[in-house]
Amino acid sequence: VGIRFGETIKSYIAEGRDLNTLVSIPLAIAGWLRYLLAVDDNGAAFEVSADPLKDDLQAKLAGIEVGKPETYNGQLKEILANASIFGTDLTQTLLADKIEAYFVAELAGPGAVRKTLHDALN
Repeated sequence: VGIRFGETIKSYIAEGRDLNTLVSIPLAIAGWLRYLLAVDDNGAAFEVSADPLKDDLQAKLAGIEVGKPETYNGQLKEILANASIFGTDLTQTLLADKIEAYFVAELAGPGAVRKTLHDALN
């Protein structure tokens, strides 16, 4: 997920384009990070697909609970700063705040992912 979007983000930066115009990419990254919590939009647990970074990333998200947005305390920052995942340190861009905002909105409880997608894309 990350490197594909990272290349687009890097090209935006290199060309001096406005990162604020990006909606789908930060939304997709937030959704992927929300997916790593292994709780679907109805609140049911599920098995996350195999990924070599899964255990490490899930450990970094420890303490975050779906239905309790207040349990988010900046846990994404270390992941978003990882240039080996995204091709660039996203915390050095405006996108980190946008990704965090989408992610926190997706934590609100059942239906929050759908609502976040709807609100962002309409």
